[in-house]
Amino acid sequence: MSSSRSRRPRASSRRSGSSLFQSQAPSARHLRVQSTLSEEVSLLFRGELSDPVLDGLALTSFELSPEGRTARIGYTLPPDATDLTAVKEALVRAEGYLRSQLAQHLNLKRTPHLRFVHVGTAPRTEPDDSGWGSDDDGEGGDA
Repeated sequence: MSSSRSRRPRASSRRSGSSLFQSQAPSARHLRVQSTLSEEVSLLFRGELSDPVLDGLALTSFELSPEGRTARIGYTLPPDATDLTAVKEALVRAEGYLRSQLAQHLNLKRTPHLRFVHVGTAPRTEPDDSGWGSDDDGEGGDA
């Protein structure tokens, strides 16, 4: 008989809520920490990071795991971005710096690991000629 059959399941698989998606509502503290971390990471991306590969990258989502050890950050790239691998490598390089800045700015027991997830490509934001926002159709004005 193999010894793997007699082993007990790992503790992490027995715990409820061990996945990134919770089955119960998160506590007020968890939501507050998640919101604060999200704001700080956004500020760091806007002001502190100088890697040209990350220009145009937009953060779209932020999810803190129930135990607070991992933060999953969704991002989109501009339509003209060509090298997704270079962006992923730049994010891996930036993780240590971002975590050190979060540790300095926030008073947390542990600073979460940052895991970046590519969500997609942002749509182009060109002015269109569809007529939205213009009042030249004769129906607008004071009633």
